[in-house]
Order: sequence, then C-alpha cells, then structure tokens
Amino acid sequence: MNGRQKAGPPLQWLQFRVLSIGAVGLLGLVIGAFSSTQQFYQSYLFGYLFWVLLALGCLGVLLLHHLVSGAWGHVIQRMMEAGARTLPAMALLFIPLLIGVQNLFPWSRSGDVAASEAIQKKVAYLNVPFFIARAAAFFVVWSAVAFLVSRWSRAQDKSADPALTRRIRTLSGPALVVFALTVTFAGVDWMMSLEPEWYSTIYGMLVIVSAVLSTLAFGIIGVRLLSGYEPFSGILTSRHYHHLGNLLFAFTILWAYMAFSQYLIIWSGNEVEDNFWYIRRLDAGWQAVAVLLLVGHFFVPFLLLLSRKTKRAIHILALIAGGILVMRLVDLFWLVMPAFNEHRMQFHWLDVAAPLGIGGVWLAVFLQQLKGSPLLPLHDPRFNEKAENIHSVD
Repeated sequence: MNGRQKAGPPLQWLQFRVLSIGAVGLLGLVIGAFSSTQQFYQSYLFGYLFWVLLALGCLGVLLLHHLVSGAWGHVIQRMMEAGARTLPAMALLFIPLLIGVQNLFPWSRSGDVAASEAIQKKVAYLNVPFFIARAAAFFVVWSAVAFLVSRWSRAQDKSADPALTRRIRTLSGPALVVFALTVTFAGVDWMMSLEPEWYSTIYGMLVIVSAVLSTLAFGIIGVRLLSGYEPFSGILTSRHYHHLGNLLFAFTILWAYMAFSQYLIIWSGNEVEDNFWYIRRLDAGWQAVAVLLLVGHFFVPFLLLLSRKTKRAIHILALIAGGILVMRLVDLFWLVMPAFNEHRMQFHWLDVAAPLGIGGVWLAVFLQQLKGSPLLPLHDPRFNEKAENIHSVD
C-alpha cells in the first residue's frame, strides 16, 4: 500500500454528508406538501422512481453476477447487496404515493373512469385495492430475495463454506425470472398507468434495462471512490474497469435499442390511441428534452465508450457514468412529467427537492448496509480464482 492509499473508506463521514443534503430536500418536500400538494405528489413520484429503480437494479445485477460469476461482479458485489437491502426502506417511502394515489393515477378517480372506455376495460386490473396488493407483494418478494442472497454471502465470510456459493447460484436463476416479471408489472403500475389509455409491450423491458444501466453507472462511481482504499487498492486492476466499462457500453446500446424499437413500432402503426403518448413528449417544449436524451444519453457515452483506453481509466469512466446517471434523471422526467403537464414543459423546484430528499435517505441506508460487512467477499472461491487470473494476465 503506497502513501496515497488509506486503510478504509470514510463511510461514516460520507453517510453524515448525504443525510445532511437529504435533510434539505426533505424539508423542501414538507414545505411543498402543504404549499403545492398536487406538485408534491408528482415530484415525489419522479424522485422516488429514480431511487427505487436504482435499488431494483442492484438486486438484478447482484442476481446476474451470482449466475454468471464474472470478475466484474465481485468488486461491486457488496455494493449491490447493500443497494438491494434498501428495498424495505423504499417500501416505507412508497407510502406517500399510496396516500396520493388519486392525485397521480386517472384510473383511481371515478370521474376519469366513467369518461374513458379504455380505462373501463382495464378496471379489473387498475383499481386501488389490487394496486396496493401488488405493490406489497413486489416489495415482499424483492426484499426476501435480497435478504437471502446477502445473508448467505455474508455467512460465507465467517464460515468459508463453498456450499453457500452453490446455494446462491441455485436461487439466482429462478429469482431473475421472478425479478423480470415483477419489475415489468411495477413499471406498468407506477409509470405506464399514469396514462392508462396507452400501452406498450416493450415498456417493462425498457424499465428493467434502465434500472440496470443506472446501477452499473452507480457501481462504477462507487468503485472510483473506493479505489484508493483498502481492500480495493490491492485488488483492482484496469481489467476490472474494462469489464465494467464494457457492461456500461452494452447497456447504453441496449437502452437506445429498446427506446428506438418502441418508437418505431408505434410510429409504423400510426394509431391515434398510441401516437398521443409520443406527441405529448415531442411538443410544447418537451422536444428539447428528447434531443438532450438522444445526444447525452446515447451518442456521447456511446462514442466515448468505444475507446478501450477510456474504459480502462477509472477516473474517466466514472465521469461518463456520472453523466449517464444525470441522463437517467432526465429520462425519467421525460417519461413521467408529460403525463401531468401535457400542454407545456415546466420544471418546479420540488423536482429538485424530491430526488435530493429521497436520495439522501436511500444513500444513508445504503451506506449503513455497506458498513455491515467486509467490502469484498472473503471466502467466495470464485472471487479468489478470478482475482488470481486477472492479476496473472493484466
């Protein structure tokens, strides 16, 4: 360990900082809840979706890692476990959305249902009791899987039992299938049903890819922050960064492919009941946001990540990842807010307060979970084998 490398990352100090920033955002949300109730719920949904999708992405990436056992996954495994274990906290933060369900979803208001034949046909699925039941079931399943996987992984730190690795891998395959199904339905419930007359068969997959892309970007930033501290300073090599950069590159392309495929299918169909969703997002100022997404969410990171040198330089890779996270916020804003402001694009200060407040809570819980175990898996036989192979060829 050289003079620039420190014994351990200052997680306690970082936790205090994010809580302080989050407190400012939460104060703004409290003020907004009384001064502009309708805007509060809209902004809260926007901020909540960003962080809950990040937590879900952590769970999905964690399960994928245990299934395929790539060297890239071991260095972010504990970050993914900590992120997945925030899901019970996100279940509690979902309560304001249940309180404000009628402020957000047209299918929850009897007048809107009576006025729309399309909504009436979906009322067996889109109704408040079933909506709450599904959300509860989602969080129970996600939290249970996250708890089991991380508990067995942490138990292996103490017991060094290789059977735990097989147990986690056995669970990860079926759990990934359940994950894909539940996140698809959650995307339909919490996002697509904001405009219940419209539907897209590719929407759920787009939500999953977006969640994983956010998580990979978050993981790369985490690796950058931890790279100067033990135990990462003695483990990380440019090969780890390259693998993570390749994944970020792949999911950037996959996100663009999914988004364009949805647009192409609806454009070629040219049906009024489908077109209105895009018309709202390509008019009244929203077209500027769409152009920003096209350039900032795809073309810029795509061109930068083509370079092998860029993907092996963690400080540059982390900057690209940070830009992608910002674009993920912009993309969610573009997906969610036109459902409420179809006639003009507007930005409210609560749209800043909500991601900050909810993010402060999420990051504090994340860091608390991260502090609860070694930052790298200690006795996973796959990790030791991959580390030896990478150092031998790097």
